[in-house]
Amino acid sequence: MILQALSEAFGVSGNESEVREIIIEAVKDHVDEMRVDTMGNLITFKGGTGDSPLKVMVAAHMDEVGLMIVHIEKNGLLRFRKVGGIDDRILPSKVVRIGKDRIPGVIGAKPVHLLKEEERKRVVKVEDMVIDIGVSSREEAEKLVKRGDYAAFATPFAELGDVVKGKAFDDRAGCAVLVELVQERYPSDLYAVFTVQEEVG
Repeated sequence: MILQALSEAFGVSGNESEVREIIIEAVKDHVDEMRVDTMGNLITFKGGTGDSPLKVMVAAHMDEVGLMIVHIEKNGLLRFRKVGGIDDRILPSKVVRIGKDRIPGVIGAKPVHLLKEEERKRVVKVEDMVIDIGVSSREEAEKLVKRGDYAAFATPFAELGDVVKGKAFDDRAGCAVLVELVQERYPSDLYAVFTVQEEVG
């Protein structure tokens, strides 16, 4: 299923190449032209039957929200910033995959039993969260990850009755629709464009 492949791909804004390669493989036999511009947008063209003078463009973005590693603490915990609009309330306990080697980590914060009464009433700020990758020193952590590495959520795709759940459906679901769309020929010329960096721009 193309939606599952796209949902499980790693593609935080600015790092969409894995998603783009899946799409290229899926559409290459169904379009007349295809190119990647300098930003990384994938632009495909499929000529129409000639029955309409119209030129139609449809677009969906390939990127997803995620995190970027900005600091490694002496104890090996990772500080991060958000890439795109993410609600801080959903971050604690989320599992992530970091960098090109997809190093697993989990987002944590100060344990509830150490929080003061007033702290328990507030949403934990992202500045007060860390990613734990199971090491105990900066040196160990630096063998696995580096500052500037992206981290994507490790949410598995699954069917739940008649619906599915996963990550990055905004807008990998749109990308999946475009992949299906280019398999037919229409009266009008069709440009199906798979864009980058929507979540940050």
